[in-house]
Parts: sequence; C-alpha cells; structure tokens
Amino acid sequence: MAQPFYARKTDLKVGPRKGQTVYSAQVCYYGVISTKQMAQQIAEEASLTRADVIGVLERMAHFCRTHMGLGYKIKLDGIGTLCNEFVTSGSVATEKLVTAKLVKSVRPTFHPEYTIVNGSFRYALLPEKTELEKVTHKGTLIEKEEEESDEDITPDGSESGSGTEGNPL
Repeated sequence: MAQPFYARKTDLKVGPRKGQTVYSAQVCYYGVISTKQMAQQIAEEASLTRADVIGVLERMAHFCRTHMGLGYKIKLDGIGTLCNEFVTSGSVATEKLVTAKLVKSVRPTFHPEYTIVNGSFRYALLPEKTELEKVTHKGTLIEKEEEESDEDITPDGSESGSGTEGNPL
C-alpha cells in the first residue's frame, strides 16, 4: 500500500522568512469512502445485509454521542479512543478561579490506537509499512525517474547527506 503525496507551495507571510516560497509534502486523497460504501463491502465480507451494517453503524454513532455526552471515553479496539476535548479561553492563577466560563466549546477528538515498537509508534489503523509515492496535485502518479533527487535535503531545506529518499516509514 502506498500513501500518495504532492508538493504544496506556500508563500510565507510572517516571520524571519517572510516573502519566501517554500514547499512541503501534503497528503493526497483520492476520495471519500461513504458509510453506504463501507457497509456494502462489510456486508459482502460477512453474513449480514448492508442495512444490518448501516443500522449497527448508526447505533454506534448514537451510543458514542450519548456516552461521550455523559463524560465517558469510547475505546474501539483496533481503531482508537473517542473523547471530548475543551477549547478554552486560557488559564488562571488559582484553582478557585477555574470555572465553566473558561470553556469556549467542547469538541470530539480521536486518539488512534498504537503500540511502541523499537521506540517508534505503530498505529493500528495503518499497515505495518507505509510506502510513499509522489503524485501531482491532481493525483496522477509521478514516475520515480521524473522525481528530482532530494536525498541530501533535510526538512528545513538544508543539505544533510543522509540519503533517505524512498525509505518506507
């Protein structure tokens, strides 16, 4: 499996590098998989109908809303944990001054399930190794021989001599 990416151009507007044009790697998505599409595939791989799968997914969403609203985290094995997060207006000097007025909003957040193997994070939702492939902004694959050699460039644009181009994550 390969994760496509493209070069994203940004013109810096603030800071010491103001006015410079820089490029960074940006994830490229080929589309969005809908609940109906996912339900159809799950139904084809299990002894369920698409309606059964959609019903379970709808009940799961309702369950998460209800229980997160009651102050629970929801851990989905092999996926991760859903929980609430506060957007606050800042901090105060004493515990006594902490009130609900500091909370501007509550939003759901997701923490993917992971293990640490040899000091590296391995996320349950990703394959063990993820190859990267460069594509155009529109998602067309750029052949490897078309790519410029950037093996000696570090993320800040300086030369390193590390030679890590093409290595899987």
